[in-house]
Amino acid sequence: MRIRRIIGSLLLAVCAVAPLRAQWLGDTVSVPAFLNKEKNIIALNGADWSPIFAAMDSLQSVTDSIPRIVSIVHIGDSHVQAGYLTEAVRLPLQRRFGDAGRGLVVPLKLAKTNEPHDYSVVTDGVWNFSRCVGSKYSAYTPGIGGIAIVPRSNHIDLTFSTLSKTDDCAGFRKVRLFHEPTDSFPAIISEPYRVSGETRSPFLTCYSWDDPVCSIHFTGQIAPGEERLAIYGASLETGESGILYHTIGNNGAFYSSYAAIPHFAEQVAALSPRLIVVSLGTNESFSTSLTRDELYRQIDAVVASLQKNCPQAAILLTTPAECARRRVRRVKRRRRVYYSPNSRVTLVRETIAAYAADHHLACWDWYEVAGGKGSSAQWQKAGLMARDRTHCTETGYRIQGEMLYRTLMKAYQDYVDNGVAQ
Repeated sequence: MRIRRIIGSLLLAVCAVAPLRAQWLGDTVSVPAFLNKEKNIIALNGADWSPIFAAMDSLQSVTDSIPRIVSIVHIGDSHVQAGYLTEAVRLPLQRRFGDAGRGLVVPLKLAKTNEPHDYSVVTDGVWNFSRCVGSKYSAYTPGIGGIAIVPRSNHIDLTFSTLSKTDDCAGFRKVRLFHEPTDSFPAIISEPYRVSGETRSPFLTCYSWDDPVCSIHFTGQIAPGEERLAIYGASLETGESGILYHTIGNNGAFYSSYAAIPHFAEQVAALSPRLIVVSLGTNESFSTSLTRDELYRQIDAVVASLQKNCPQAAILLTTPAECARRRVRRVKRRRRVYYSPNSRVTLVRETIAAYAADHHLACWDWYEVAGGKGSSAQWQKAGLMARDRTHCTETGYRIQGEMLYRTLMKAYQDYVDNGVAQ
C-alpha cells in the first residue's frame, strides 16, 4: 500500500550525549497513613501472569548480547497524561530490571495540551492537530497516543528530545516513529542513521544508530499535491535489555475515546506489550446518563480489541479513586461553591471490577487502596489533591505510582518465591 511519496531524504540530525544519562530518581514520597496499604494487592481473577514475570525474571540474568525487552503499555486519562504517576512506576522498574529507554513520547504540546516534564517535541514549522477527545478535534484521525499532528506545509520539521530536572538527558540509540500507515516513510535515509529492517507495521518506521543521543531532528519534504503526513509519536529506546514503559494518556478520555480510534489496538500491538494497564473511569463517573450496562460494553470494546491484537499481553484494569463534584448554591443572595463526593465513582468502580472478574482479568482496586469512601477529603486536606478535587498534585500522583509499583513487585515476588503468579 503506497499512500504517498516523500521527496528527497528525511534527514536525522542528532545531539550526542556522553556519558549516558544519570537518571533522575524523582522526589522521595511518603505514603500517608490513611491509605489502605493492606489492600494494595492485584486481584488476578484467575489470570496467568507467569509469562510476564518469567520475562522480567530473565532480565536479572542477561548474558548474551541480544537485547531482551519487557514492554508495558499504560493507557489512561488526564491522571496518566501528566506523566508523574507512570514515571513513579517506570523509574524503579528500570532501576531493578534494566533501562530499555523512555518509551513512547507523544507531541502533546503541538496538539495544544500538556506534556510530561521529561521530554519535548518541538518544531520550526506550523502543524494542525487532532485529539481523540472532543468533536472539534476530529479533522484528522488520531493515532496510538490519542492525537495526530499534520504539517500545514509540505515540509516536515520535528525534534524529539529527552530532558530531566537534573539537566541530564535520557540517551537513546533507536527510534520507532508512529505515523499514518504507509509503505514509503521515508524514501531515503542517510548514513550513519539507518532504517531498521525490523519494521512489521505500516504505522511504524524504525531508525537506529551506534552512539547514544539525547535529541533527534526529523526533516523532509512531502510531494506537492499529495496528502499531508500525520505523525502520532515515537518510542525512544536504548537498544539494551530492560523495561520499556509506554504512557498513553489523554485529558478527558473515556473508554469510548480509545475505542473510537481506528486501528488503536493494532498500533499498541506494534509495541509488543507483555502487560497493558488501563486506568480509566474518572470521566465516566461524571456522566450522569452512562448506565452500568453501557459502561460494561465500552470497557469490552477496548479490552476485547487489545486482547485480540496483543494475545501475549496480560491486562490489568484499575479503578478510579474517589473524586468530588463541584456544586454551587446561593446563601443570602451570595453564590457559594462547595464540593461533595461523586457518588457515581462507586458504580464505575464496581463495573470495572465486575468486568475484570467476568473475563478473568487482573484488577487493581485503587479506589479502595486510596482510602475508599470519604478519602477525597483526606487527600485534599493532606495537600495531595488539586483544588478541583478530581486531579492530584504531583506528589499525589507519585504516591499512586509508588503504590502501583509496590503491588506489582509483591505479585512478582510471589511468583519468584512460589514459581507461579498468584
